[in-house]
Amino acid sequence: MKDKLFLILGGDNRSLYLGEYLEKQHFGVCYYAFSQTDCYENLTDAINEAAFIILPLPLTRDRLTLNAPLFDETVLLADIYALATPEKMFFGGQLPKSFCEELDARGVPYCDYFLLDELAVYNAVPTAEGVLKVLIEELPVTIHGMKCAVTGYGKVGKVLAGTLKALGADVTVFARKEYDFADAFTKSVKHKPFSTLESENHTFDVLINTVPTKVISVSVLDKLNADCVLVEIASAPFGIDFQAAKERAMTVVKASSLPGKVAPKSAGEIIGRSILPIIRARGYTD
Repeated sequence: MKDKLFLILGGDNRSLYLGEYLEKQHFGVCYYAFSQTDCYENLTDAINEAAFIILPLPLTRDRLTLNAPLFDETVLLADIYALATPEKMFFGGQLPKSFCEELDARGVPYCDYFLLDELAVYNAVPTAEGVLKVLIEELPVTIHGMKCAVTGYGKVGKVLAGTLKALGADVTVFARKEYDFADAFTKSVKHKPFSTLESENHTFDVLINTVPTKVISVSVLDKLNADCVLVEIASAPFGIDFQAAKERAMTVVKASSLPGKVAPKSAGEIIGRSILPIIRARGYTD
C-alpha cells in the first residue's frame, strides 16, 4: 500500500472532514487545493503520490475549473485529467459528461459517488434536518401543526416526511408509484397522486420539492394558496417553476446541498462510508 493512498483534491469543509474520517480509518491521506491545511505545493506531485483521488461535490461549477472554494488559486479540470493514468481511480460528485469522457479516453477508472444509492440514503438524514432549519427560519409558525406538502417519496422524501410527522407536522406526500402509496400507508403518512396537485385547491403552509424534474408547474402553483412557501431541495434542473412562482409573488427558497451546509462533518463521513466498500473491493484494507 502506498503511504498516501488518498488525495483529497479540492472542495469545501466536507472534503476536509472526509480526509479526517479516512485518516481515522488508518489510511494515508494527502491534500491539494486547500489554503488552511498542509498540502502538496503542486498538482503533479499530489496526483502522483496517491492511488485514489477524491474530487469534490460538485466537481465543478463552471465546467472548466475545480470547485475549490477553500483555495486561493484556480485549478483547471484539464490539468487534472491530463495527469490521470489507468493505475489510479478518481472519485467525484456530479461529474460532467465531458470529464468522464476524458477519463474514459485515458482508460482511467472513476466513480461518481453522488449516484451511489447508499450515499443518497445516508444523506437523507442531514437533508431532512437542513429542511427543518429552513422551515424554522422562513415560516412564522411552529413545525408542530404546520401543513406540509412533500413532492416525491424517494429516499429523501421518505425520511423528510417521517421527520416532519414526528415533530407534529400535518404532512401530505405526493407520489406516483403504488409502492410509495403502500409505504406511506404503513407509516400512517397521508398521501395523494401527483395528479391531484393540479386538480384540487390546497392550503399548505409549505411545499417541499424533492423531484429534480419540473413537477411544480404553473397549473400546480395556481392551486396553491399565495402565502405557501416553496422549498426546493432537488438538484438541477429542479422541480419548481421559479419564474412562474416569482410572477405570483410566492416565496421560494432554493435549499440545495443541505448536507454540506448544515452538517459538513457528517456529510464528509457519509462520502467516506459510501466509497470505502469500492476501495476495499479493489484490494485495499484498513
